[in-house]
Amino acid sequence: MAVAGQRRRRKEERPGEIVEAAFEEFARAGFAATKLDDVAARAGITKGTIYLYFPSKEDLFLATVREMNRPVQENLVALADAPQGSAMAILRSHFAFVYTHMVEDRRAREIMRMLLAEVSRFPDLADRWRAEVIGPAVDNLRRVVRYGIERGEFRPTAAEEFPHLLFAPVIMACTWRLMFGDDHALDGAAYLAGHLDLMERGLARGEGSGG
Repeated sequence: MAVAGQRRRRKEERPGEIVEAAFEEFARAGFAATKLDDVAARAGITKGTIYLYFPSKEDLFLATVREMNRPVQENLVALADAPQGSAMAILRSHFAFVYTHMVEDRRAREIMRMLLAEVSRFPDLADRWRAEVIGPAVDNLRRVVRYGIERGEFRPTAAEEFPHLLFAPVIMACTWRLMFGDDHALDGAAYLAGHLDLMERGLARGEGSGG
């Protein structure tokens, strides 16, 4: 029974081990040049074992992207599903989490670099990334904005239709780190504070805003 339990746990852990190995190979070689044989070798398995969990290299790549983005996605879902109190406080909490788990996290930056480099060459991959990763994130951010509007905290703005506007400074910060590394590092705390200040001033319902 102990052996059977160990085998079961091993099988349950294997997809995560494959994704970890895939991340390192994708980061090293990029999507197009990565070979599943190399992923299998790094994970200590046969290539056939990968296909038991991931039907194609594209599926493995997207699983890797989802796993690297999972903490950020889960944090936003938890905040958007049952929002309470200030909508701006929700956004502040979420973006502080985002900067820690995206801008300051090498793995998340590597995923972004790979996506920017590869998706234009693989339209199907780009469509799936947008539908499975970006789309849900945008929808959840929109829910928080609408919650703020409904409670009279935010004024109606283009951010309701384009929550991407709120996220754009994160992409800029990630891009900066990818291009310049630590040689010309931004002051992360001051940059985040500036981002949040601009966001709050842009969304807030104040005098002369029609409310």
